[in-house]
Amino acid sequence: MSYRGRELTSGNYLKLDDISSQFNGSTTTFNLTSGGNLFYPGSSYSLLVVLGGVVQEPESAYTINQYQITFASAPGASDDFFCIVMGVALGIGVPGEGTVSTSKLQSSSVTFEKLDENARGVGIQSGGISIAGAGVTQLNFVGAGNTFLYNPSTKTIDISIQGGGVGAGGTWNANNVGVYTGKPVGINTDTFVGAANSEGALQVVGNIAITDGAVLTDQVVDGMITIPAGKNGLIIGPAAVALGSTIIVETGSTLVIV
Repeated sequence: MSYRGRELTSGNYLKLDDISSQFNGSTTTFNLTSGGNLFYPGSSYSLLVVLGGVVQEPESAYTINQYQITFASAPGASDDFFCIVMGVALGIGVPGEGTVSTSKLQSSSVTFEKLDENARGVGIQSGGISIAGAGVTQLNFVGAGNTFLYNPSTKTIDISIQGGGVGAGGTWNANNVGVYTGKPVGINTDTFVGAANSEGALQVVGNIAITDGAVLTDQVVDGMITIPAGKNGLIIGPAAVALGSTIIVETGSTLVIV
């Protein structure tokens, strides 16, 4: 009669080697072999085991551990044995190297916590508070003088921002009075090229040159003040002129002290 039923697409039926010659009435564990080679059934439910003419119940009369069968009771020396494999374990398969593309992964299937710590990107803190982490792939240092130092032992980056580009190039500071700078300051100027060509309003200690604007001071003038020709200057006090200081008011200029 021809085979009837669903076609077998994988696996195979086979009979394992007879192990009854090893039965002695005391041993319970035996190696399963097929053609003399160790056989791994994968599950006790994939076997039909007959011992002494009696079909044995899986996981009750016997258990399987890799290639070994262990009976609940030791077979007698006169017991016969046969075992039919009704199916073999199938491997689920492992994708080849470089064969899984991003499009095959479900959206949000790879979370930040699942990533190795070396692949989590850059964590950014401000004052000890984390403000960014996952998704940060690059730090762009804009402006001259901006640098960073990477510490491989702690895996942290120390950033130094000194200004540059449009700005004062790192010359600004602050205290409890306000903002101050140790560099010449020009207000509403294209390029500040030096004290002799300064423009704007200044509050400084030392040499002062004014093209347009005013000088404001509430301390001792101990340097040189120059008012260029045709320009006006203003000192708002209280102010004192120290010994050795020089005030130059060029022709056509006016200096008013209040």
